[in-house]
Amino acid sequence: MENNIRKLIHEIKDDLKIFNLLDNNEMEQIIPYFEIINCHACTALFNEGEPGDFVGFIASGRLEIKKQTEFKGRQIILAVLSKGSLVGELSMIDYQPRSATASAVEDSTLIILRREAFNSLTQKHPYIGIKILKGLNQILATRLRKAVDRLSVIF
Repeated sequence: MENNIRKLIHEIKDDLKIFNLLDNNEMEQIIPYFEIINCHACTALFNEGEPGDFVGFIASGRLEIKKQTEFKGRQIILAVLSKGSLVGELSMIDYQPRSATASAVEDSTLIILRREAFNSLTQKHPYIGIKILKGLNQILATRLRKAVDRLSVIF
């Protein structure tokens, strides 16, 4: 299993900004903390309002991120994410329920990092944990800036 995770991580490393701060030795140290999951097309990875305990890194496939509107049963598509994107990072950071639903548009493979595994990783390898958090913060900042830009066009 670790060999599969190693292979997938190395395949998407260049696409994932979160791992750009890690050298090869650090990448090897984090591999045992990850899992691989497969999400079939038209299946929800997680639903809005559910507890969130992992962040996922898309190794293949595409996920659609949808948010419930004020009209029951009506959702808006916030994003379509593909290889190299991450999903579920907000709940990992703020311990709040999922803010949106993530569904597979096509069969997808994700490498996930559960909160418990991340906590263990940061206790055992604090400098690597800091680098991962810096990478997460960079991605969150980029997404927030894009959201602000989109909102400024509306108003």
